[in-house]
Amino acid sequence: MRLIRIILFLAAALFCGCSGKSKTLPTYEVGIDPSWYPLQLAGQEKNILAFSIELLTTIAKQENLALAVQRMNWDSLLWGLKEHKYNGVLSSMRPYTFYEKRFSFSDLYLHTGPVLIIPKKVKIISFDQLKGKEIAVVRGSSAALLLQMTPGVILQGYDTIPSALEALALQDVDAAALEILIAQNYVRNFYGDTMKMVGLPLNNEGLRLVSLFNESPELMKRFNKGLESLKKSGQYEKLLQKWGLSPDGEPIANLDHEINLLLKGNIFSIN
Repeated sequence: MRLIRIILFLAAALFCGCSGKSKTLPTYEVGIDPSWYPLQLAGQEKNILAFSIELLTTIAKQENLALAVQRMNWDSLLWGLKEHKYNGVLSSMRPYTFYEKRFSFSDLYLHTGPVLIIPKKVKIISFDQLKGKEIAVVRGSSAALLLQMTPGVILQGYDTIPSALEALALQDVDAAALEILIAQNYVRNFYGDTMKMVGLPLNNEGLRLVSLFNESPELMKRFNKGLESLKKSGQYEKLLQKWGLSPDGEPIANLDHEINLLLKGNIFSIN
């Protein structure tokens, strides 16, 4: 009888332990710098914050994840990750080889690299068709740094974005190259009738979820899976449009209010 009691006690303890684990999901914490430094975003920082929060929230619900976000300054974001203050960060870091033993990177969730802008009447579908032609760039921009290393391209440098686009409007150049989020903002608001973006971004710059190397593999796996699912369903594109991050997007009247609404709920919170 004593042996039976011991067996029953151990079985009950095991059952309670297992049932407790099944009800409690691990909470993954994600650090975000709302300024998105060092990206130059022409006032779209809050649009990207709202988009990123709703994207994370949607993936969390879809993949049965518990997420919490910490708002951090740019200069302490990576420090907090290394000090295990959170499991991952949203960052514009790129998966260079020298990072591969220190960090794990998710798939790209928002492009920020340069894209080509051409007159609407011009029929060009790829970058190769512009070789030997003149392209306007802003001096010191990522587009200028990228294209100056590309053979067959004639660059014309300008000090500001408006002056580069005005040169294109006056046909002083054949195309312009600007970071995609800035490009679609200017084209949508000022040059929608005369200019268009063409092709994909010219590199893989953008925002990703970043963790310490192999420390949050389940978070990375589910984030990538959820992101792929949203893209296949068309919901990803709808989120871009909703938050004004696509050529078809509309301006948001009160972004602060919308962000606060997004942060209400049990699955997702911000400190």
